[in-house]
Amino acid sequence: MRSARVLLRHREKNLALVWLTVCLALAIALACLLPRSQLNSSVLALLPQQNLGQAPAEIQQAFMQRLDRQLVWLVSSNADDGDAVAAWWQAQLKALPELKQVSGAMDDLQMQRWGAFAWQNRNGLIDDATRARLQSGGADQADWILAQLFSAFAGVSSQELQHDPLLLVRGAQLALQQNASKMVLHNGWLTVNDPQQRRWYFLHGELDSNAFSIRQSHQLVTALNQLEQQLKTRWPDARLLTRGTVLFSDDASQRAQHDVETLGSATLAGLLLLIWLVFRSLRPLALCALSVAIGAMAGTVATLLCFGELHLTTLVMSLSIVGISADYTLYYLTERMVHGNEASPWQSLQKVRATLLLALATTAIAWLLMLLAPFPGLRQLAVFAASGLSASCLTVICFYPWLVRGLPVRPIPGMVWLARWLAAWRRQRVLMWGLPALVAMYALLGILQLRVDDDIAHLQSAPQQLLAQDRQLAQLTGQQADQTWFVVWGDNPQQTLQRVSELAPALQQARQHRWLEGYRILPLNSLARQQQDLTLLAQAAPTITARLKQAGVTLAEADLHAMPVTPENWLASPLSEGWRLLWLSLPDGRSSVLVPVNGVRDSAALAQLAAQQPGVSWVDRKASYDQLFGFWRTLLSGLLALALLLITLSYVIRLGLKAGLRSALPSWLSLAAALATLGWIGASLNLFALLALILVLGIGINYTLFFSNPRGTPLTSMLAVTLAMMTTLLTLGMLVFSSTSAISSFGVVLCSGIFCAFLLAPLALAPRKRKQS
Repeated sequence: MRSARVLLRHREKNLALVWLTVCLALAIALACLLPRSQLNSSVLALLPQQNLGQAPAEIQQAFMQRLDRQLVWLVSSNADDGDAVAAWWQAQLKALPELKQVSGAMDDLQMQRWGAFAWQNRNGLIDDATRARLQSGGADQADWILAQLFSAFAGVSSQELQHDPLLLVRGAQLALQQNASKMVLHNGWLTVNDPQQRRWYFLHGELDSNAFSIRQSHQLVTALNQLEQQLKTRWPDARLLTRGTVLFSDDASQRAQHDVETLGSATLAGLLLLIWLVFRSLRPLALCALSVAIGAMAGTVATLLCFGELHLTTLVMSLSIVGISADYTLYYLTERMVHGNEASPWQSLQKVRATLLLALATTAIAWLLMLLAPFPGLRQLAVFAASGLSASCLTVICFYPWLVRGLPVRPIPGMVWLARWLAAWRRQRVLMWGLPALVAMYALLGILQLRVDDDIAHLQSAPQQLLAQDRQLAQLTGQQADQTWFVVWGDNPQQTLQRVSELAPALQQARQHRWLEGYRILPLNSLARQQQDLTLLAQAAPTITARLKQAGVTLAEADLHAMPVTPENWLASPLSEGWRLLWLSLPDGRSSVLVPVNGVRDSAALAQLAAQQPGVSWVDRKASYDQLFGFWRTLLSGLLALALLLITLSYVIRLGLKAGLRSALPSWLSLAAALATLGWIGASLNLFALLALILVLGIGINYTLFFSNPRGTPLTSMLAVTLAMMTTLLTLGMLVFSSTSAISSFGVVLCSGIFCAFLLAPLALAPRKRKQS
């Protein structure tokens, strides 16, 4: 017998040494990985990878990064010094190291370069309206030229007519003004007037780095806020509107950091106070801190190894893992505190080890189910939680029998109240049947009020000030932030431009069918189209000259030579200002063009239109996200129902029909109550709520496992479950107060479901223990 104990002790010692070696390896790995890793604060990381339809992945990634780096400003002043205000703002922006390519006013040299390029390449920059007039043989173009000449508002000079007798430059620019936006040129600035005739000056800039770099983004936003204060100090009536992904990203990261600091501090303080009140010793505090720290270290290492970075949202939501990882320590320490005089540390471990491992398995599986969802941020959280909880549990099993020697043995805190609660479950059939019935009624009435909502826009919690600025800027410029566009790509620039020209007639038909309100197509023609236009010019020029001569207008001979415009020289010219964002070239020669669309009324019809065009893909990011949310919500609902059925079946097989159904009832009712809480508070059922329900099932079932442990005692189990519930609510309850709506609703579901699982957990008591006094 003694040799068996020695052999067992030797095995436990070897196990502890092995786990110590693993912990040291984790510490070394963390020290090596942290300096090379980054903390991602992108709110978009909660969403699936950006999808631009069938476009190549390199084009998708490059376009999304470029779009996220853009910043737009509108600045105005009621006084007559609007030009000076805008010039001062542009100068301040150019001085910021975080920005590059800040553009605003065009100086005289730029205007000259702009006019020179437009004139020198006029035959290669013909617009669709001019092309349509030329296709009639030249008569329509001649009539249009006469209308421009005799119009009191057109202002055609003899010099313009001498240099550009067919008015091709004027036609191209008028087409751009009609199709681009509401903005007009004023003293070299793009400006727009609001309904009160207040003039707003347009400026554009680009970030020098990633829009989701926490440190640089916050530095930029802070600098912009300071400059805005200086602007309003110098010109009190000046106003400024700003649009950019970096504003929303910085707001999200700052709120997340605030959550980590405030909620994390409150969680830690609550846990320390609770453990001190229960054990009245510093050693349990140190042991809880040790298991949580090792779990956090393992979770961080695993996440960095799998993803190469750690998301800020993972850190915020990992607050919930702190309470769960502390449960394993508290369950073992409770057993030692109550039975420390009767059993050795290894005997106590033998009593709880199977339950600890089973509880770990159910919780880890619940977290790992999140890997099914296509959300990078939640996948990180799943890996972090599963590895962190496993490390915490193994720390308890391997280390703590060696570390709890001399732990004070004291009576169960609140023993009278806990005993009365168990006695009520043992003797009062009103409680045994009435409480589940009451929870079921609460769940039924709440679920009847529940509504399903897969709209991603309802998960946003951006400040109203930023949203209001964005809406006003969109109304003024006519440039909506709908995030709907066509992506056109090709193996080379000319193929891409040819596909854009083939898409244009289809878009015109779509507008006639009222599938959309408007679109913007790059004003650049393929070389093949430019050659066709040159042929049209040669055919129409004699007719135009003859018609104008009849009207008494003598034109100079038009230059009908080829004026080829390639994407390279067009992008390098001032003429591409404001359009370069829509063009992308890859190092391997492939290129792509975005065709933004606004006022979409029939996204499905536009998707079908794109499918009929080679090298064209339709992107409606919000609609695709909504559809994806609905799909995964339905799928996870089915998986959750299947998991419940399997759990119930396992209970029935192991305990029999009556006891099995009784043990499974807390899981069913806790999930129903969590759903009902959403209905009662007016929240909606979405994918994030379903993910929280998975955790309710994985965590809540631990309470029934503690009570159903055949080697445990009801009173000890009651204390352990109560402590586990309190620590979990201390951590998950903090998520309810998060300033991020998705995290807050996540916490609401978890708290209500887990509290209900705690209330009903005594249903799992074995019948023989119900008879004990």
